Amino acid sequence: MQKKLFAAMCSAVVLTACVGMPSTEVDRQMGQQAAQSVANDMGLVDDPALTAYVDSVGQRVAAALPNRQFNYRFAVVDQVEPNAFAVPGGYIYVSRGLLSLLRSEDELAGVLGHEIQHVERRHSVRQMKKERRLGLLALPGELVGGIISDDLATLAGKPFEAVAAGYSRDQEREADALGQPLAAAAGYDPQAIASILDRMEHFIETMTEEKRAPTFFDSHPSTPERVATLSRNAAKLTPTTAPHVAADEAAFMKKLDGLLIGPDPTEGLVHDQTFVHPALGFRLVFPKGWLVENTRKTVNAMAPTKDGIAAFGLAGDGTAEDLPKIAKAFSEKLARKYRSTPQQIEGKTAGGLPAQALYLTDKSGKEPVHLYFLWLVMDHKIYQMIGLAPDSQRALVRSIADSLRPLSDNERASISELRLRVLGARSGETLPAVSKRAGGSVAAAVLAAMNGVTESVQFKGGEWVKVPVRTAYRAPR
Repeated sequence: MQKKLFAAMCSAVVLTACVGMPSTEVDRQMGQQAAQSVANDMGLVDDPALTAYVDSVGQRVAAALPNRQFNYRFAVVDQVEPNAFAVPGGYIYVSRGLLSLLRSEDELAGVLGHEIQHVERRHSVRQMKKERRLGLLALPGELVGGIISDDLATLAGKPFEAVAAGYSRDQEREADALGQPLAAAAGYDPQAIASILDRMEHFIETMTEEKRAPTFFDSHPSTPERVATLSRNAAKLTPTTAPHVAADEAAFMKKLDGLLIGPDPTEGLVHDQTFVHPALGFRLVFPKGWLVENTRKTVNAMAPTKDGIAAFGLAGDGTAEDLPKIAKAFSEKLARKYRSTPQQIEGKTAGGLPAQALYLTDKSGKEPVHLYFLWLVMDHKIYQMIGLAPDSQRALVRSIADSLRPLSDNERASISELRLRVLGARSGETLPAVSKRAGGSVAAAVLAAMNGVTESVQFKGGEWVKVPVRTAYRAPR
């Protein structure tokens, strides 16, 4: 995406501007395209009240900029992992995973102040670092390379790659140094950014059961270093006096109550090696050991050796009568573009659904690579699977398509989701006791990390506690 954006940037401004630092109009053009990719490929949380709240806090922080260059827009991205990022031109996102870790509006403001400064200092445009997500798929062979860069990328919608992924350590330090006083100028506690960074680090360590050892090549300064520096700087800052957007802690916590914090079943779920999609009513099973990734457009899988690939996603509207035409048109494209002819085209069924399959082998690389294409119809929509594999993975790729079948009633009924429940602790209550009263579904260590307390804490009474609760999934109407 960055290559495409950079090309658009250079076509929009004079060449001399591209040689040096381009105008801020370039940031706006880049941001518009990137924001569309975020919405389409990552997805935004459909909660108008929560989004409006995050935007209100962000607008208040941005208003404290002395000479701001951009109009800002703040949104909640549909991402389980705790994260916040900005794209050029004033588009700033926090994940629902990050919101679940917050304890105060001050922490949210601190995070947004940091991201605002990335935008104001134009770090993305300065860095312009290329990172190709499909780099691992670069198998040899003219046909395979073309399929990866064209058909597979089209099916996957060219998943979003954050333009800001390449921030340098100095840029992160600069965003810390400028974002913290910005939040204070907007009336927020400058210590809060250190608190949420420390909690996020502890939460990640708890979830992964390992500490992340910083290296010289890390793009970010190590979190303990950042927390220590931010804590020292906070002591030198005095926030302005102004009421928060949320009147008090209770009002803030109420905004998080009911927040979806696990994977969204509406977009499909991956459990072990099985992908289930309750809305579409089917399941796929991937080979043992394969890395499976679910996106809004496709579910993708890759062999541990990175030489077997499969992607399944929506190709468009259509009926069973369209399938032979699609296979024929694709075959003609292969002949025209790659001078290649499929070894086999067949009509079949997949999971009881009408389907069309096409097979061929690319022999132009160091070793033969087998390609498998499948189109099938569900509810007047055509879904496509693309598989690529050498001889060693050929049968496994084929087995993925053969595993497709409708969900049973029991499988549908077993699908659940994880949501946040916020409740007040009682005097003398322990963390496990609060979790039990709420119907909690996570380990005490995770619960403690999420709330920024120890597992042995004994509450005085009245403290707000966030508890993830698992409930039966109910499809949106």
